[in-house]
Formats: sequence, C-alpha cells, structure tokens
Amino acid sequence: MNSTDEASKNMVLEKSKLANIVEGTARRVASVAVVAVLLISFANVYDIVLRNFFGSSLFGLNEINSYLVAIAAATCLPYGLHVGAAITIRVLDSHAKPSVRVMMAVFASLMTMIFFGIVAWRILDVAQNMARSNQTTIMTDIPTAPFVYAMSIALSIAAIVMVAKSIECVRVAFKQSGYLASVGTVVVVIVVAWMLLALVGYAPTVPFTVFAPESPLVLALVAFIAMWILILLTVPIGVAMGIVGIVGTATLMGNSISLSVVGSEITSFILQDSMSVLPLFLLMGAFATVAGIGSDLYRFAYALVGHIKGGLAYASILACAAFGTLTGSSIATQMSIGKIALGEMRERKYSTELSSGSIAAGGTLGQLIPPSSALILYAIMTEESVGQLFVGAILPGLLATALYMGAVFVWLKFFPKHAESGPKTPTKELIAAAKGAWSVLLLLGVVLGGIYFGFFTELEAGSVGASGAFLIAAARGKLNMSSFWGTMADTTKTLAMMYSLIFGVTMLSFFFGISNVPGAFVDFVNGMGLSPLGVIISLVACYLILGTAMDAFAMMVITIPIFVPLVTSLGYDPIWWGIMTIMCVEAGMISPPFGINIFVIQALDSKIPISTVYRGCWPFFASAVVKIILLIMFPALVTWLPSTM
Repeated sequence: MNSTDEASKNMVLEKSKLANIVEGTARRVASVAVVAVLLISFANVYDIVLRNFFGSSLFGLNEINSYLVAIAAATCLPYGLHVGAAITIRVLDSHAKPSVRVMMAVFASLMTMIFFGIVAWRILDVAQNMARSNQTTIMTDIPTAPFVYAMSIALSIAAIVMVAKSIECVRVAFKQSGYLASVGTVVVVIVVAWMLLALVGYAPTVPFTVFAPESPLVLALVAFIAMWILILLTVPIGVAMGIVGIVGTATLMGNSISLSVVGSEITSFILQDSMSVLPLFLLMGAFATVAGIGSDLYRFAYALVGHIKGGLAYASILACAAFGTLTGSSIATQMSIGKIALGEMRERKYSTELSSGSIAAGGTLGQLIPPSSALILYAIMTEESVGQLFVGAILPGLLATALYMGAVFVWLKFFPKHAESGPKTPTKELIAAAKGAWSVLLLLGVVLGGIYFGFFTELEAGSVGASGAFLIAAARGKLNMSSFWGTMADTTKTLAMMYSLIFGVTMLSFFFGISNVPGAFVDFVNGMGLSPLGVIISLVACYLILGTAMDAFAMMVITIPIFVPLVTSLGYDPIWWGIMTIMCVEAGMISPPFGINIFVIQALDSKIPISTVYRGCWPFFASAVVKIILLIMFPALVTWLPSTM
C-alpha cells in the first residue's frame, strides 16, 4: 500500500518541459490554499480576542470560514495530485510485468483525470446557477458564485495536472515498454474514452447499463466489487469510490441526474462549517513538527522515567502520546519520535524487537489522542460533534498509553535482558527538560481545555492550536522561508489526500443511500440472529482483518457509511463507536503483515528485518485488543466525559 503516485513510483520519467510547467502552476495554486488556511486561523483568533476583551466579534465569520475552506480544499489538489498524495493500494502491480504496470499507470492516471474533470465541470454548473440567481451568503450578503467559480478553476487545473501525467505515462509506454505495453495502452485509452463519452451522453449507453441487475442492492454489490477492482488496478481510493458512485447513480437515475448530483453534493458537503476544522489541526501538527517539539517531549519523558528498567521504551510511548496530541498523525508521530528513540535504545543495548515494537505502537496514539485527523474525518462523515469526539477520546487515549506501557512491563518480566535501567536524571536536568516542553503542554491544555469548558468552539480551538504552534516554532527560531513553505507544502499534501477521499466518498455514499445499502446491511445482520454484542464483535473483527492490508483513512471512508447506521440502529452511542473505530484502526496499523507502522520502522532504519518488527509488534497488538475489549465492557470510558461538557 502506498500514497505515492504510480507513475513516479514505478518508472523513472524524464522531466519534460510540460511537467515543469505543470509543477510550477500546481505550486502557485497551492499557495492559495496556504493563504486560505492561514486566514481562517488568524481570523478566528482575532475573533476570540474581540469577543472576550472588547465585547464584539467578526460578523459572519462562520460563512467566511466555510467558503475559505472550500477554496483551500480545491486549490490544494493540483499540487497534491502532482506529488502523488492520493492514497493508492499497491498489491497487484508489485507482482506484474513492467508492460502491465505501465498500462495500470496509464489507466489510473486517466481515471483520476476523468473524475476531477467531471467534478470541476459540475461545480462550474453550480457556480453558474448561483450567479444566475444572484445567490449570496445569509448573514454577510456576499455573492457565493465567485468562491465556487474559484473551486471549479482549481479542480480544472487538478484535472490538467492529471492530463500531463497521463501524457507522460503514455510516452513511457511507447518509448520504454515495448509493443505489448504500447498496444495495451491504446486499448486502455480507448476504453476509458468510451466510458467518459457514455457517461456524459455522447456514446450509445452508460457503461454497464446493459448488464445492470434490476435490484438496486445487487447493483450496489456489483459496484462494490467494481470499486475494489479499480483500487487493485492502482486507481486512487477516493477516485475509485467517486467513479463507482457516479456510474452507479447514473445507472439508477440517469446521466443528467447523476452529473447534477456530482456538483450539488460535493459543493454542499465541502461548504459545511465543520470542514474548516480539518485544515487547522493539520496545520497545527505541521508547525509542531517543524518546531522540533518531538525531541523536547522525548527528553522530558526520558527525564521522568529513563531510570526505570525499560525506561527508554516507556519514554518513547509517553512522548508519542504527547506529540500525537499536536500532530493528530500516527506516521508523523512515529517518524519524529522514532528518529531519536531508535538510536538511543540501540546505544543502550535494548533488543531490536522491543525498540521497534514500542515505537510502532506509540505511533498509533497519534490517531486516537485528540486532536486527531481521524476523529475529525469521522465527525465530518457522520455529522457528529468534533468536540465531543475529542473529549470522549481523552480517557481511552490515557488507557491506550497505560496498556502499551503495561505491555513493556510484562515483556521485561519474561525477557529481562531485552532492556537495561538508565541513570536517574539529576533534578537540574529534569527541570531543564520540563522547561523545553512547557509551551507544548500549555498549548495542549488550552486547546482541549477550551473545548471542554466551552471557552471556544472546535473551529476556534483549531485556530488557537495552529496559531500557537506557529508562534512556538517562530520563537524557537525554527521558521524561515524554506521551512515555512516546506511546512505548508506538507499540509497541502495531507489536505489533498483527505479531500480526494472526501470527494469520492460523497458520491459513493449518495449511491449507497439511493440503493438502500445501509438499510439492507442492517436487515441482513439482524436476520443472522446475532445479539447486539455479537454484531459489535463481528464488526471489530472485520476492522482488525482489514487493518492488515488497508490504510486507516481508506478503511474508515469505505466502512463508515455502512457500519455506523447499523451500530446506531442497535442503540449504541455514535461517539462511543467513533472511538471504537479509531481503536480498531490503530490495532490494524501494527498488525502483520501489512500494518503501515511496521513499514515506517523500516523507513527509519532499513537494517531492521521486517520479521523482527513483526515479533516486536505482537505484544502491543495484544494490548490493543485488550483495550478494545475494555471499551466494549465499559462504554462509559468514552461517554462519561462528553456527558459532563
């Protein structure tokens, strides 16, 4: 599995003049996303100051936030697609012949181009309708059409980026891969062109209409299988979901309605106020990373527990837990702490199994401990409260940290030679380490405390977090023009990855909705005669199995539209299930053979055999399963704190 673009990953492409032009254009468009996110952040902080100290506020700020985040969502995509930010699962192509890989690369880039081209075209239609009806925002009376036009233009550029990539792939097919790849590429181009023409009404029939089953549910099953075929052919997951959603809707309701839905559903979804939260917390994490906060947290954690046997492993888990609160990203957490911790543990003669396992497990805490991008994604998809999810994750996050540390303790009871005790840190050094970490802990307290006590909303908390992390990085002298734009580029890539999934799942969810997939799934499970607890255990098992082969975000966007209606129909709290979902995803990230955190360890140190990392992760995977069992037995671990807000 990978999120690196297939063409750039599998073949070395010469940088043509066209590629250079495309890259320069994509970077310039991405700078608009940067400006939009920064404006949201500082405008909300300014509003907090005005409200609390001067008794006034910025009029219509929520509306402005919504349209700015819509601009950010669209303008981040050209650069994100150019650098291969869209999540792709790579299984078949790693075993395929070079000529087949080339054809798969051409097919994937063409499908991506078609999806974003259709989205841009249909959002343009929405903008034109807004302009004709003189639609304005409700409070500020600002015309809405210019914002939506800007979205359409940015998405058109994203499609053009994929045109350039498709041309590069075709060029390689004809130049480097022989006759078979050349002929196959021509066939792929013809088939994809026919699908596009049929969908927009210029070919005799909508693709698959002739073979479409009469039952919408059977059609949905066929569509689900087709989606997985696309994914296995290295089509980005968001694109595969979107294409299947569009074709499925067209099969049930006709071309024109399906194409209208593309524009209206995606535009209305992306303009939700809750969408503004995501880029702000991503920006907070990016600035926290560039500020070097990870090393400060690790030093502080080591100063506290380093003298205990296995102290470096404990310190790694504690530092990951603290740093995860700022980044909301498991991979960023693992990379930042792991770079320091692996070397320290190797120097102290810790076993490689314990070293790699504790860092891989600690990295998963970035998804659970708030603020977390995974929790925000769940909130967006289910329309639940981001704040309640954040607060509900606090106790499970502490529990997860304690259980991972417990796994180290048990490990060393059985294998005491796998770690050593370190010297006790002098009080002077402990105080110095605490001084290095105080600003970070204060920022965390302000963000989560502000949400819990109602001092500000989740959106304002994200703004405070992003601005605070920016100021910490600036105060530490870590920000210059190079690091600033590097930070913003990382944020842009992550946003592009998230929004490509969101665009796709919006269309797939609409198709599943009109074909009654959630309701049928509920009826099917109820017909099996399982108890509510049996259903929950079955879904948890499903997540644990999927986690061995799928990216966390991909797992969530595919399953949430189906699983959540079932869980809520059984009377379970959707906030509780949201935390359960993240915990199951966490466990999948360290479950062999394909847990993504396992491969991050190899990226940190290629000399560590993958089999060694497997052995190191099993005890922590068992600890994660215990954690899931405890949450099933005691749901109040999640629901109690949100009930006191």
